[in-house]
Amino acid sequence: MPTRHDVAKKAGVSPSTVSRVVNRNGYVAQDVRLKVEKAIEELSYVPNRIARSLRLNESMQIACITHNITNPFYSEIIVGLENVLFKRGYTLSLYTSNFTEKDYLRTVGESMFDGLIVLSPVELSRITEINKLQGTIPFAVYWDFMNASTVPGVTLDLRLAMKQATQFLLKRGHHKIAFLGHETRRKEENPRFLGYLEAYREYNLPMQDDLILTTASWADSPQFGYEKITSVLKDNVSFTALVASNDLLAIGAMRALYESGLRVPDDVSVIGFDDLDIARFVTPSLTTIRMPKRQIGEELGRLLLQEIDGSRATKSVILHSELIERETVRSLL
Repeated sequence: MPTRHDVAKKAGVSPSTVSRVVNRNGYVAQDVRLKVEKAIEELSYVPNRIARSLRLNESMQIACITHNITNPFYSEIIVGLENVLFKRGYTLSLYTSNFTEKDYLRTVGESMFDGLIVLSPVELSRITEINKLQGTIPFAVYWDFMNASTVPGVTLDLRLAMKQATQFLLKRGHHKIAFLGHETRRKEENPRFLGYLEAYREYNLPMQDDLILTTASWADSPQFGYEKITSVLKDNVSFTALVASNDLLAIGAMRALYESGLRVPDDVSVIGFDDLDIARFVTPSLTTIRMPKRQIGEELGRLLLQEIDGSRATKSVILHSELIERETVRSLL
């Protein structure tokens, strides 16, 4: 295994210069830094994290609170995070929606981590107020709704995105549109549902309660979509279109429609959300809302590093979604 002295010899510098580059501590001329970084890459040199942590009083670990890593949406965000954080020597420790007050105290109170990424602020807010994290630990938050918070974060307006998806169907003559998504304690916790409601209101169309199809909180797999649609079709609930909170639910719903003898999009149009890779490969290919998943992670990583480094130049990054039209929507006009 190559050592710091091997890197120094290859780059033509002293071992202390290599240490300054690795630890980002002290001045190193840019051309020298580039030579050292090139030598590190060519030798596949890995610094001793334990020794570095003891020396600098850093753990070189970042905690990440997420809903469910089995959903590729969050997996892609984490890939983006790793792209940025690993280059600075940090590793990630993941906590799912089972994150508890005990986990919170260990993460923040015991200084086990150098920073915190929050992908599920609703879950964390049930333990502590997000704003109270400021000054306790460097952190960055992914918000799926527009908000006035001053904490560093990445925001997508999912309310607007779902409103546009629902309007896409309304403009094509669909007036009986089912919403498939998770239930919440408060409507404001579900921006996708709010967007669906807003589109209906702007078209002055009456809402049908039997078209609001909810699953258990964060039950977002194809199985839940399949079971919910199978159930409502047995109850003779009819609709010409369906908008789902994510692609996995939409794909499960499509299977249920197929097994019930309904064709997509001839009998029922379907729109998903997230634009996972699988959306392109199901038959018919799924019309969906594209979310910049990897970019969310990369921007969160950059914001967190700014906080760790003590520079607070950027408070918020706003990213945008896009409707991707494929084969699952039919016009009734």
